[in-house]
Amino acid sequence: MNIGEVCSREVYIVRAAEPLAIAAAQMMKRHIGAMVVVEAEPARVRPVGIVTDRDIVRGQVSLGKDLGMLTVGEVMTRDPLTVSEASGLGETVEQMRLRRVRRAPVLNERGDLVGIVSLDDLLPVVAEELRALARLVDVQARHEGGSISSSPGWSGP
Repeated sequence: MNIGEVCSREVYIVRAAEPLAIAAAQMMKRHIGAMVVVEAEPARVRPVGIVTDRDIVRGQVSLGKDLGMLTVGEVMTRDPLTVSEASGLGETVEQMRLRRVRRAPVLNERGDLVGIVSLDDLLPVVAEELRALARLVDVQARHEGGSISSSPGWSGP
């Protein structure tokens, strides 16, 4: 399974020059925690940042300005982690862990924005893969005439 199969294709975008208060209101209205900041080029949309609810709070506090006086570009996370829609789950989880992010814009092979993936998207899929792996171990143990818990030397939890 790849990221293109689990990511959300409904991505809300904003430009860096937009008033932060408007972006925050849109995030609240849509019940989303992030918007991808884009730079439009002829025939493509390229992510240049991401603004999260956390960025809004941290930016406002650290800059000491009223929300209505800030732009998205002043608080956004620049150069966000992006992942290819062909990327595998494990690779993406590892990249997100290394960059310490919960969300990443998803790009197609041309580098165009096509989605966004979050921990909320990945957790159920990874959990199901772990359940399938546990079932495989259980089936193999039964096939060999026992179960894990009755194996010699098994102390269990």
